[in-house]
Amino acid sequence: MLACYFLSLIITIWPLKFKMKWFMSSWSLFFMFYFLLFYFYSSIGVSKLIFVFSIDSLSSILSMLSCWISSLMILSSMKIVQKKSNPSFFCNIVVLLNVIIMMMFLQKNLFLLYIFFESSLIPTLILILVWGYQPERLQAGMYLIIYTIIGALPLLVNLIYMYSMNGHLSFFLKWNFPYFESSMSFMIWWFFLMFAFLIKLPIFSVHLWLPKAHVEAPVAGSMILAALLLKLGGYGLLRMMELVPLVDMKICIIFMSLSLVGGFISSMICLRQIDMKSMIAYSSVGHMGLMVAGLLTNKMWGFSGSVMMMVGHAFSSAGLFYIANLLYEKSGSRSIFISKGFISILPSMALCMFLLCSVNMAAPPSLNLMSEISLMISVLSVSFVFFLPLGFMSFLVAVYSLFLFTATQHGNVSSFVNPFLGLKGVNYLVIFMHWIPCQLMLLISDIIY
Repeated sequence: MLACYFLSLIITIWPLKFKMKWFMSSWSLFFMFYFLLFYFYSSIGVSKLIFVFSIDSLSSILSMLSCWISSLMILSSMKIVQKKSNPSFFCNIVVLLNVIIMMMFLQKNLFLLYIFFESSLIPTLILILVWGYQPERLQAGMYLIIYTIIGALPLLVNLIYMYSMNGHLSFFLKWNFPYFESSMSFMIWWFFLMFAFLIKLPIFSVHLWLPKAHVEAPVAGSMILAALLLKLGGYGLLRMMELVPLVDMKICIIFMSLSLVGGFISSMICLRQIDMKSMIAYSSVGHMGLMVAGLLTNKMWGFSGSVMMMVGHAFSSAGLFYIANLLYEKSGSRSIFISKGFISILPSMALCMFLLCSVNMAAPPSLNLMSEISLMISVLSVSFVFFLPLGFMSFLVAVYSLFLFTATQHGNVSSFVNPFLGLKGVNYLVIFMHWIPCQLMLLISDIIY
């Protein structure tokens, strides 16, 4: 494990030619993925401590996801090499961000988890500000900083308070939690403990930073935001739900209702979007709302469904952002009304987009289908009334996914489209490396339970 980190850091600081560094960084991340795959199968149900790291089935699978997506980020950003837009610096930032995210997933101390949770903000901000498209990227970066910092301050105060009570912040030692005479006081303490992770997901009503950051970020920034940075919030919630004692179910129902209704509203907002990246970003809010609702049930079906949702959503959302960037390169616009008729120009790309949209709407046999079934069973076991928002969300996900596909692939070809700009083999490779894991991981979904 330490050898993998040192390899990535050496590639980051070693003064190589940028083309050599580019491919060495990508292959080193793939090497780290296969290294972690060994630990995943050897640590199922058993936590392993390696020096300062803790590896179990949850942290190893998310670390593998981090390496896989980071390597695809490098492969999908070949335009940076062609335009010579600081490719060496870009490679350094991607590798550094991957190391920071993996360090958070592998921590056994809450304070170090908080440090790396916040440190991921800096490389992400650099990606948006340096390689973003529009001047509005400054406003998007400001939104990202303000939301993250405001949410993280109560978490830091709570961690200091818990350290004063326990004398440690380790996951593996006994905890003493503060006693509150009223359930309202405990709910406020619990909310501020979880608030930073709810913003990072994000849950509805604190989600405004996400569409802005996605729209202004480059394709690699959108992929890392959707696939990994949102999963930092989900991972933090999973770890906190394991540590914090069972909250009153009446309190959980309040936040479950907020997340489900927020997911329904986000799905409605998707239908009114004309920007492809904005539509995909709002769909992430809806998926994460369902994930939070299942997690707050505090049941095994909810926990396992949440993990599968995080992994499946990472592949589908990152793949859709990548193919939206390909459409943008051919038409020069992210507008759905301008990017039309691609099925008559590139039918193979239309097939790729249909496969990714089908995964996004949880069509079988994808991992997303299994995750949604698990989460729905978990949510309906708490209250059958939740079948209304769940039903509407499932219907609307299919509606806007099919709308995204039909609006961009069918119709008359726009005059803005460059029909002579084809796709290369690496483009199809990146697309299928997003789609294939969602199908194959369904075969090993029983390991997550």
